[in-house]
Amino acid sequence: QFRYAQGQHLTLRTHVGGEDIRRSYSICASVQDDCLRIAVKKSPGGVFSTWANEALKAGDTIDVMPPLGHFNVALDPHAHHHYLGFAAGSGITPLLSIIKTTLATEPSSRFTLVYGNRASGTVMFKEDLAALKDRYLDRFNLVHVLSREAQDVEMLHGRIDRAKADALLAHWVPLADVDAAFVCGPEGM
Repeated sequence: QFRYAQGQHLTLRTHVGGEDIRRSYSICASVQDDCLRIAVKKSPGGVFSTWANEALKAGDTIDVMPPLGHFNVALDPHAHHHYLGFAAGSGITPLLSIIKTTLATEPSSRFTLVYGNRASGTVMFKEDLAALKDRYLDRFNLVHVLSREAQDVEMLHGRIDRAKADALLAHWVPLADVDAAFVCGPEGM
């Protein structure tokens, strides 16, 4: 019942202050991982995320619906594709599942991820992404764009908006070379 595909999410339910609260969170594990994993980033004023980060502890029980969603493409172990992902902040969670699953399932495919954050210290899954980069050195291209931290390359400074995406695609990733693209982040992106 809880088998999942890359890019799917779980809906969690609890009661906080007598109120029935439900929130959906993307699965960030690959389908090959031996665990089901989500990340709940604490949001200012977020009832569920505050509760999960401050009150939820090992041994507690929470209601979880089976995985849902279709934020993925069918994978083929014989494919030779180039995938592109744009993520910002916690938008990395479904992309992490998609990237890990894709690289493990399609040994001849490549993945380029453009990941926007405020600063290097706020990058979610920084170690996981670095490990993926080390493991798939020739097939995983990771591009960090930071809005509040200067970088050596000016193009990699700022928010990912239309102009930034156009510049990155013009200089970094030939769009004609991309078979599928995934975008997950704030509306402005």
